[in-house]
Amino acid sequence: MKEYLVDAIVLKSVRAREADRVVTLYTRQMGKKRAVAHGAEKPASRKRGAVQPFSYSRLLLRRGRDLDTVSQGEGIEIFPGLRQSLEGLATASYLAELVDSFTPDEDPNQAIFDLLLDTFRILGDGDQSNAAWAFELKLVSLLGYRPGMEACVLCGSPVEGDRVRFLPEQGGILCSGCLPGAGRVLEITRGTLESLKALARWETRRVHRIKIDPSSGREIKKIIRRFTEYHLEKAVKSGRFIDLVNGR
Repeated sequence: MKEYLVDAIVLKSVRAREADRVVTLYTRQMGKKRAVAHGAEKPASRKRGAVQPFSYSRLLLRRGRDLDTVSQGEGIEIFPGLRQSLEGLATASYLAELVDSFTPDEDPNQAIFDLLLDTFRILGDGDQSNAAWAFELKLVSLLGYRPGMEACVLCGSPVEGDRVRFLPEQGGILCSGCLPGAGRVLEITRGTLESLKALARWETRRVHRIKIDPSSGREIKKIIRRFTEYHLEKAVKSGRFIDLVNGR
């Protein structure tokens, strides 16, 4: 079959040549794909809106020798809520980069597609930090890297006390007996740990209801960023953009 239809979220769209765009898509049917949209930069192009970054579109693709091409495109949702502020766009860029970095080509995972779609839909409706943090925790869990937050990840003992030690390199929290020689741990409050559990457990549409104070928010951001970058083995470029936007 030379042509096939996909439901796709546009992770990245890069201008190529005079009027073409090379797009990175996360599709419901085939996972991550790259394709070229010829003429998409022309003002009258019918593909133009469908291949904009962070759009949810239905695309007709034609198989090619190197890259498949976008034959036709219909925009389904453009997520106006996340486009109303620089913070929303920065957050969308960050989440899209995470999906692009973590997922291999053409390895479909409908749960990841649905998670990204749901998160884009709510970014403008609630606390963007909550939505982004929940997305990261759920994404790494779907990929098999769920952090251990119920007991010591090394020995399985209960972790007690008001202060909890989290070591991203070991995959979660540690008890006092396993701390010596464990590495550079991050110390967080018990409240921060409970917030992390809620973000990982609650449905995406409800995470804006989780009340997180600024101090816990700083701890959550540090833990999730370090945990994510440890598994990616690189820094997330869009993370610096979010920090600049938020003045941090």
